[in-house]
Amino acid sequence: MRILKLSDNVSLKQYQEKYMLFDNLNGNIYKLNRLSYEILLLCDGKSTDEDIVNNIINNFAVSTEKAAKDFDDIINTLLDKQYVLNII
Repeated sequence: MRILKLSDNVSLKQYQEKYMLFDNLNGNIYKLNRLSYEILLLCDGKSTDEDIVNNIINNFAVSTEKAAKDFDDIINTLLDKQYVLNII
C-alpha cells in the first residue's frame, strides 16, 4: 500500500475538457487526458493506491487489471519526474 501526494512543485488545471499539469519550477506544461487528471486529483496524501484504482474502476467502467495497469503506468512516470511523491 502506498499513499501518494502531488508535489508542491506542480499544479493541475482544468479548462472545459482540457486538462494540464504545470511544472512550477521550469514552466513546462503537460497535456493530460481525463484519466490522468482524475488520478492526480486523488494524489492528495490521504488516498491509497488501492483507493485510486477503485475510483478508476468505478468512474471509468474498466476491469481491475486495466485500471491497475493504467494507474501504474501513469504513477511510475510521475514518480520518476518527482511530480508525485510516495509519502508512505
